[in-house]
Amino acid sequence: MVWIYFALFLVLMLASIPIPFAMMISTLLYCLQVDFSLIMFAQRTAVSFADYTLLAVPTFIFVGVFMNETGFTDKIFDFCEKLLGHIPGGLAHANVFASMVFAGMSGSVQADAGGLGNVEIQAMTKAGYDLEYSCAVTAASSVIGPIIPPSINLVVYGYLAQVSTLSLFLGGLVPGILMGLSLMVMIAIQAKRGKSISVKTLPRAKVTEVMKSLWHTLPALGGPILLIGGIMSGVFTPTECGCIAGLYIIVLAIVQGKMNAKVVALSLKKTLSVTAMTMFLISTGNIFNWMIITGGVLGSLTNALLIVQNKFLLLFVLNVIMLIMGCFMGNMSILVMMTPLLVGLANSMGIDLVHMGVLTVLNLTIGCLTPPMAPALFTACKVANANFEKSLKLTMILVIPLVVTLLIVTYVPMVTLWVPTLMG
Repeated sequence: MVWIYFALFLVLMLASIPIPFAMMISTLLYCLQVDFSLIMFAQRTAVSFADYTLLAVPTFIFVGVFMNETGFTDKIFDFCEKLLGHIPGGLAHANVFASMVFAGMSGSVQADAGGLGNVEIQAMTKAGYDLEYSCAVTAASSVIGPIIPPSINLVVYGYLAQVSTLSLFLGGLVPGILMGLSLMVMIAIQAKRGKSISVKTLPRAKVTEVMKSLWHTLPALGGPILLIGGIMSGVFTPTECGCIAGLYIIVLAIVQGKMNAKVVALSLKKTLSVTAMTMFLISTGNIFNWMIITGGVLGSLTNALLIVQNKFLLLFVLNVIMLIMGCFMGNMSILVMMTPLLVGLANSMGIDLVHMGVLTVLNLTIGCLTPPMAPALFTACKVANANFEKSLKLTMILVIPLVVTLLIVTYVPMVTLWVPTLMG
């Protein structure tokens, strides 16, 4: 019978019912049909809100939102612009580099594309870059956010898979850097060929200008340094790091006179909105996963995929499945649904759960760029009032280096596991 309710979930989702409600309705009907106590339904939903690990979610969201609202992200991009703006495609490189730095604070695609992205697109178009190309680079660089620690997606995977969040954060560091470098290589190739790149470059900034910009940016850079340093040293847990980073930027905003009631209210409103959506999805996903596990759906799917006895071929099949799903669903929804299946497959095939988690999150963030949904690109285009279709064509070229990075992470496990192993 559980297959009927699993099919009902798919029908509700295709009927544009929000995914958390589709999960909840199908699971509730299943409980009523098999005469399970609804107390259990409520308990399993509430468990998600009581987990200490998930306390990191609102803190990371707040840090990213607050940095955008107070203008700290502007200073980060200004430094990257001074450092790289004079080389061919320099502002596109600065866009990627700034996103890598900001990823060390927000851990969110939307915070990067919608906040820092606005600054990046304005600077690029002012320098003569094509508007749609500016949006494409901004969207592509924003997907680095969920990989470089801290990462909201890795926190959720760690909770669902019962894997150390610290290990996942450390595992995402090298793949995140590879994503940024691969995008820069593609931008350099485009610059050399004159494709979509402004013929103009910014004047080379003097060393004194670069150092002055760095000096003004250092307080804002203290956040990523505090987060990544605290996580890698093991001084703080990921949850504690989020709280401390939040406290740090609040104190910094007060010292620099950027704190006011409007900024606080707007930051809290956006944080509550995103957190509520994320936590509701996790809680309904918790009971939905319980249904497919107890009903035998998960076992059937696992056995079907285990027919592919070759580990390398299985990983390829999983990547293709998730890339296709990413075209039609949000990455968090897929993560909540797929994690139990991925954990079962990883345990059966001897794949490290940290490796599986990082490659899964990397795969799903690429889905933020693929049509028809492409939420990262949609956000960037909405901010800049740019043509979505034209931007999409340019974005697909930048997806190529990200897919190459995904394949490297998939088939060279030590890219992910080297730092966690080094840190013990």
